[in-house]
Amino acid sequence: MPESATIKPSLFEALQAFLSEESLPATFGQTFVSWYAGITRHLAARADLNTQPLLVGVSGCQGSGKSTLAKAMARIAQEVFATPATTLSLDDFYLTQTERKRLAESIHPLFATRGVPGTHDLTLLNSTLQALTKADGPVALPKFDKARDERTKSVRWRQVCAPVKLIFLEGWCVGISPQSDLALVEPVNETELEQDSDGRWRQEVNRQLQDTYAALFDQLDVLLFLKAPDFNAVFDWRWEQEQRLSDAIRQGAHPTTGTGMTRNEVDAFVMHYQRLTEHALATLPGRADVIWDLDHERSVSRMQLRSAST
Repeated sequence: MPESATIKPSLFEALQAFLSEESLPATFGQTFVSWYAGITRHLAARADLNTQPLLVGVSGCQGSGKSTLAKAMARIAQEVFATPATTLSLDDFYLTQTERKRLAESIHPLFATRGVPGTHDLTLLNSTLQALTKADGPVALPKFDKARDERTKSVRWRQVCAPVKLIFLEGWCVGISPQSDLALVEPVNETELEQDSDGRWRQEVNRQLQDTYAALFDQLDVLLFLKAPDFNAVFDWRWEQEQRLSDAIRQGAHPTTGTGMTRNEVDAFVMHYQRLTEHALATLPGRADVIWDLDHERSVSRMQLRSAST
């Protein structure tokens, strides 16, 4: 059953403005009130008591709605509960094409494709987190243009007034633990079978999870997880994302010179994420503090609270 929450009248006004700005259906607002508002209120209250900003991880596969949820929670925390909040997307910290090309040449060709651990600039991410914690004034937040597959120029980065009390870090692999050596032996799909036959790529991805990504995820105070029904849902959800991006480009609502991907390109792209997405579905319910089970339409069917301190 949905959680009950004491809702301030201004919540509905803030949600209505958010829905309008993000072109979201009214059903999202209803879902937020039923399933997410109480958690948002609790996180805001907890952040207000902290001496350091509360870092909340929001994890979920591609297309699960984690970016929208993180933005909505930050917006409501700030406007309704008066807790200075912002979001960071792991996607905005992808390495540039030039940097990924170097990895492809020195480690494995599959590192030219953004997505897996090892293709993010965690030095930039950590410095941004530090700035949000310690700076007194505007902090520039990096932005990645997926249509161009390239980081945008810094003049187009979003500015946030620091310090903030609540930071939502969202990403498809946020909070994921490394796999066992045994789990790496067999390929999980044709991409790994044909392009990573010796396992070098997946072994390096796993090493990254054990090293710099583990250090990042250890900083999380709370982990929220949007749990997809299965990996197959990702193909349709990610294609829906790409269609929205393409529509925005055609309508001139997206500042890019890129064109996005075709359905076949999206399906091939998603295959790079299969191993860790399935690993997340199997393991994150035992690690996350709050889990929302989603059906194939992305409707919430159940919420689980794993941590009594959440």
